[in-house]
Amino acid sequence: MSPIRTIRPYAAKAYIEHEFDADHLNIFVTFRFTMDQAVKPDNDLWLCEVDDVAKEVTVSAWQDAWTLLLTVPDVVTLPDRVTLQYAGPDGNLRTTWYKQWEPWGPIVSVELPPVYTTRIFSTGPAQQDAVDVSNVNILFLDCSANAITIGGFVGGVNGQVLNIARLCATGNPITLKYIAGTGNQDIYLHAGVDEVLNGEYGGWVLVCNGSNWWDTSHAKHV
Repeated sequence: MSPIRTIRPYAAKAYIEHEFDADHLNIFVTFRFTMDQAVKPDNDLWLCEVDDVAKEVTVSAWQDAWTLLLTVPDVVTLPDRVTLQYAGPDGNLRTTWYKQWEPWGPIVSVELPPVYTTRIFSTGPAQQDAVDVSNVNILFLDCSANAITIGGFVGGVNGQVLNIARLCATGNPITLKYIAGTGNQDIYLHAGVDEVLNGEYGGWVLVCNGSNWWDTSHAKHV
């Protein structure tokens, strides 16, 4: 027996969450009822604003019967505010018993914790001015084969914390350059000079403001 089709749309809203991922937003729309995953509305029915600027939704995909994932490109820094509006109703956004979902006005999205990973870096001995730390919060440095010198980073976002740890105590030094002027994301070290770890374990804690990295390993130089 075919499902009974109804005309009146559902008035229930949805729960909106987002995560920032390097250069785009992932927006998760969670519905209160199971949805028909065989269809989905056109992307232009999703009206997204990022820090009060309208942004286009370019990709949508069902994750399960409750959750639709929307992709918003060209977001290069962690936003302060994200809203999502559904400009329906549309026959392609419906429950498994064919009830359409009613349109809703802007809903403030809840920020999910950033997606972070670890990375092992061993390139050297030449100075590296563009070490990619996109979505990285622990950077392990392996200097067992050569010295490592880091002059700058790329991919850091506002609020990101980067823990740098030396993996070996060999004689090869690890150097962080103080404001090397690389044209990328420079490193502001607390002592105001280059810092070196040589023949010992240790590391640094850096925080990013979206443009550069700041050493918070010590409250003051010791």
